[in-house]
Amino acid sequence: MREPRWVPYAAVALLAAAVYVHTLSFGFVFDDQWLVVQNRFLLEPWSALTAFTHHFWYGTPFGAGFYRPIVVASLALNGRLFGWGPAGFHAFNVLLHAGNAALVLLLARRLPLSGFAAGLSAALFAVHPVGAWPVGSVVARVDLLPAIFILLAWIAWTTRDGGWQRGGMLLTGACFLGALLCKESAAAFLGIVVMAVLRPPVSRIEGRAPPPRSVRCLGLAASVGALGIYLVARRINGIGLPSIEQLVNPLAGMPWSSRVIAALALSGRYVLYLVFPLRFADPHDYAPSASPPQVTAGVVLAATALLVWVAAVLVLWWRRDRLALPAAFALGSFLPASNLLRPINSLYAQNFLYLPLIGLCLVTGEIAERTVSRARAGSEPSAHGRAARIPIRGWVAGAVVVVLGLAAAREALIWRAEEPLFRAWTRRFPNYALAHFNLGLTRLDLGDAATALKSLRRALAIDDRSPQLQAYTAAALMLVRDDREALEEALSHYRKAFQSDPQFVKPRVNAASILLRLGRPEEAEREAREAVRIAPDLNEARIDLAESMFRQEKYLEAAREFGRLAAILPDRFEVRSPHVVSLIRGGDLDAARQAALAARKEFPGLAWFDFCLARVEARSGRRAEAFALLEASLAKDEKTRDWIGEVEDFDRYRSDPAFAALLASARRGPSTGPAPGAPLR
Repeated sequence: MREPRWVPYAAVALLAAAVYVHTLSFGFVFDDQWLVVQNRFLLEPWSALTAFTHHFWYGTPFGAGFYRPIVVASLALNGRLFGWGPAGFHAFNVLLHAGNAALVLLLARRLPLSGFAAGLSAALFAVHPVGAWPVGSVVARVDLLPAIFILLAWIAWTTRDGGWQRGGMLLTGACFLGALLCKESAAAFLGIVVMAVLRPPVSRIEGRAPPPRSVRCLGLAASVGALGIYLVARRINGIGLPSIEQLVNPLAGMPWSSRVIAALALSGRYVLYLVFPLRFADPHDYAPSASPPQVTAGVVLAATALLVWVAAVLVLWWRRDRLALPAAFALGSFLPASNLLRPINSLYAQNFLYLPLIGLCLVTGEIAERTVSRARAGSEPSAHGRAARIPIRGWVAGAVVVVLGLAAAREALIWRAEEPLFRAWTRRFPNYALAHFNLGLTRLDLGDAATALKSLRRALAIDDRSPQLQAYTAAALMLVRDDREALEEALSHYRKAFQSDPQFVKPRVNAASILLRLGRPEEAEREAREAVRIAPDLNEARIDLAESMFRQEKYLEAAREFGRLAAILPDRFEVRSPHVVSLIRGGDLDAARQAALAARKEFPGLAWFDFCLARVEARSGRRAEAFALLEASLAKDEKTRDWIGEVEDFDRYRSDPAFAALLASARRGPSTGPAPGAPLR
């Protein structure tokens, strides 16, 4: 009995899902935190539609440069349909990969390959460890989604049923547009459309000619039109080329000649991983302090391999060989990730190999098809001999699939949580500053500041150009130590941070706070004023500015700043208290009285503002009112006695018997005094 036609596709999809089913227990990791967990835009009612009017990182602190609205829409719909926990997002990634594996099988059959060769192509794609990164990371579906659209576009191109050919070509353009709206490197598909129009490959099936040239040109026009629509959409939404942070990809800061050498060496490692997917690692140091990359045997070998690849594609295409198109797609989708054309947004990203893997698997299937055909043609074995040889071929392929599947499942494990991910990165890429930086941030989140500081310092030793790295190193240092030497070192890091990025305001605020602790209020005022200029609504900067002026005895200036803050933050004691004290010290007793009365209403249980009012009345010569307020303050908090001794306002009454009696008769009450460090004078 003949098996249903859907069974092989279901089998391949199940194989792909089985390799990564354990990812359903993974959490949100790395960029998932920004693009999913903390991205409030996804929660907006129409975000799946309005994603087409925004850049990829919209809703996060990061800037434009990528236009991938279908990916963002998929994240928004994913959360609505399956909940906002990580399991639903990981399940969707697994389904995407399983669907891609089934589509690879369908495309291979349409090319056409025999059952064994097509099944081998799809099975290799399903289990190859290259899939571990795009499946294991939620946000890395940015490689899974364009693969679906490219496979659908390619399948539509292979339509051979008479009147459906033109519809297939139009569908090719529509699917190509979908792929572009998922990731920029999908543009590589246009190359194989051009090649197929100019010199279509010869079919192995006798009498099966390629579509007429007019039909092929329709497909080309549809694809070019799709690219035009995509470019117009980018332009309308104001999305240009992305800027590459040098901590993420240090090749971006290299001179062109050095970058080409380094990119060739790295490309050679990627190509090797596609063919022999052992654990990917790279010990090279690309930091500015490292020696310039040299032309080594590995670089020459990588350059030779890429040139041979290009030459092979051209020769095969000219000969109209069926290997040309999948080999060209593998090359075309690999080059954008190679750093050879332009630095990409990540130095190490195995998920970028997902699209080239499609072409590689189709090439493998075609080679397997020819090998089997030649063997059969050469020996013409009996039916019994063929039956004996097929199981051997199947057993070998099965063993390869099992080994690759186990390796892929193990590789995906590094994405189960942030700490194992970044620990794996630091082992594989020991000279990659971003790996140590992110490991340090993870340890900070876990409350292990000492270990975090070691990782952050290691990252700085590799590459100290990142202002964020400088700032987090300072923050970790202050959590570990609190002595003067540590404060000076943290100040140095913060200054390097805002010198590198003058608009990075938080390090300026933190620098001002440290300068206040070091007793350098003049410098603190300069940094705080600059921070306020950059971010006028940043209250922490204004607090530091006001405090720095208070420390310099610019009391009325400080009072004006504290007054603005008190209007915004009426429930903040550390704002209300220095506001009142600044007015007292500045001699504006009427304003001080009004501010103290307002603060006492906000904090009725605190003795502090009764005490401040007593100071105002004592300075105003109103003895009875001052004594009554002191009595109220002493009744609330016995610390009032200490406060009286720290100010000069009550010196005129120290010889007054009533004053002494007041202090002696005060009841003891709970301590409700000012927060530590509140200015008393």
